Order: sequence, then structure tokens, then C-alpha cells
Amino acid sequence: MKRRLLIILLCQILLITGCLGQNRLDDLTLILTIGVDVRKDGELEIYSAVPVFQREAKKKTEILHVHASSFREGRDRFDDEANGLVQTGKVQNIVISKKVLMKKGLLDLLDVIFRDPKSSLKADLIMANEPIDEVLNVDVSDKPRLPVYLRELIKSGHTSEASVYTTARKAYDQFYEKGITPYLPEIKISDNKLKIAGTALIDKRGYYVDSLSSEESIQLLILQRDTMHPIFMTAQIKDKSFKAKDEESKNVSYSIDYTHYDYKTKAKNGQFQFDLHLKYAIVLTEILVQVSPVEDKKRLERAIASDMKKKMEAVIAKFQKNQLDPIGLGKFARAYAYNDWKRVEDDWGKTFSKAKVNVYPEVEIISIGSLKK
Repeated sequence: MKRRLLIILLCQILLITGCLGQNRLDDLTLILTIGVDVRKDGELEIYSAVPVFQREAKKKTEILHVHASSFREGRDRFDDEANGLVQTGKVQNIVISKKVLMKKGLLDLLDVIFRDPKSSLKADLIMANEPIDEVLNVDVSDKPRLPVYLRELIKSGHTSEASVYTTARKAYDQFYEKGITPYLPEIKISDNKLKIAGTALIDKRGYYVDSLSSEESIQLLILQRDTMHPIFMTAQIKDKSFKAKDEESKNVSYSIDYTHYDYKTKAKNGQFQFDLHLKYAIVLTEILVQVSPVEDKKRLERAIASDMKKKMEAVIAKFQKNQLDPIGLGKFARAYAYNDWKRVEDDWGKTFSKAKVNVYPEVEIISIGSLKK
């Protein structure tokens, strides 16, 4: 009998504790998106997008705006403008303007997020070409709330290989891993809508260096082995032996269904060489040249591989020109040529800029579509 009473009392206590310390959504200010910009005097402009839960409110999102000398100070000042208890542990997006990355850098800006245990390291990091106030006030009347829309846009851009995907936690690893340099997804405003612009390349100090277009970002993601098949691409056939069906284009579109990687690393007297072998299994989706994909299969495979090689070499040349290694080939250097790597690990970007990188793409057409003619 006593045991039954004890069990009943314990169950009641457990039910009661679940109701203690609760907070109504109406009494909270949930910061889901943070935007950071910089003024001419060097002071930071910090914005936050807060969902509004009141039924009477016409807008689904409220934008808070403060000035501060540091990111941490700006976060604390949101308490002065918020209508409820500020909660920053649910931040989903951190949008940083290009001006901030050119003047202030990213590493110092994120220092408070790396140190504060209440911060969300899963927050997406995004670079914006336009001022942050324009980004956060873009028209989303026909879309989900702005924080949700931003997160879906970035994930969709990564899934379609139009840009990279970087969280605060991933950025921390990129900064402190010597064999890779950081990168962020880049967005822009077009026709009052947010769109993926490509990839922003960041140096080890956290400063913006250069950008990749959406087409160049595909090459980076393939080299990083960070793709989801199928990958849809278009090759411009430069071989004069192929005749175009019209005067405007000599394009062949295809999807990559499978990629096999084999990266080989060599080093001699501090000079590194990377041989990147990539074997693709592709499906033809559009042919705008006068060619028989059955009879001229080998010739067409060589032409597509040549186009791939040219595009990848152009992207790698951009990396080496800027002394950046977003591919992470430095990790291969450490794994396969450790003694040579140890001598240059603290200045890997400069060493990589002098490395010899050979790309060897091979293409196999596994399908020409459902119709033969």
C-alpha cells in the first residue's frame, strides 16, 4: 500500500515539475536571425529578426536595430528594444555584410559565439552583398517567416550545388584547421528577392578575399566531395569538329550520377604536387550539337571531360592566385607528406599557391536518354 502511494506521489511530482518555469511565447523575444553591418566610423550596426506571435500584429517579423562597438555589446543592447525576455540560443542565421568582412573580419566577430555556451553553433553563416537593413526588409509576404526563408534558401542552394553550406561550428573548424581556408555562402538581392550569388572566399584572418559564381561553386563542391548526386551541368563544346545545331550554342547538358575520387599527393623539397583523378558516370539530358551519342560516344566523352578540366583548372587558379585552399588539399599534404607539411603548415596558403595541381577528369556516358532519335 505504501509503495503504491509512493509511486502515485512521484508521478504527481513529475507532472508538476513539467509545468514549472514555463514562459509564454508572447512574453519572449526569440532572436532567430542576426545581421551585422558596419558604419563609416567603424561602429557595428547589429540587426535582429524576431518572430511576432501576437494575433493583432500585421507583420510576422519585427526587426530590431542597435549600434555597438562589439558584437557582444550589441546583443546585450537588444534588451533595451525588446518587448519581452530576449532569447539568443535559438539563432538560425547570422548574416554578415561584405563590408564587415572587408573591414573587421569574421574571426573576431564570432569570438563571442564560440565562447558563450548559450550560443547556437548550428546557426548558418551567410555573407550578403547588400546592406543588412535591405536584406532583412526584403519582401517575404508570399513566403515563410524571414528566418525560415533564409535557412531554406541556403540549404536549397547547397543541395542544388549553387553554393557552400557553413555553420558557426564549421567555421570554427575551418579557422583552426591549418589545411583549409574558410568559405561562406553568398546572397544578393534581385528584384526585391533574396537569391544565391555563389560562394565567398575568406582568408585565415577572417577577411573577404574573392567570390565564386554559382557555376564556379559547383566545381568547388565537387573538389570538396560535398555534392549530392545527380549534379546537373552544361558543357560548352569547343572542339571545331562538332557542328552546332544553331548559330548560338554548342552545348551538351548532362547529369553526373556518380563520381569516383582518387587524390594523390607528392612532395619534394617543400614543393607539393596534387594529382586529382575524377571519374564521372553521366547521363545526357540535352544535345545541341550535330553528333550521334552512340557512334561518337568516345569523342563526346573526351569533349565533355575537356570542358570539365578547363573549368576546374580555372577555379583552382583563382584559389592559388589568392593563396587560398577552400578544397582542403592541405589535409592531404599533412596525411601523405607530413615532414614537408610541418615546415609550411603555418603558411599553407602561400605554399599552396606554388603547388602543382593536376586535374584528370574521365567521363563515361551511361545513358543517352529515353529516345534514340
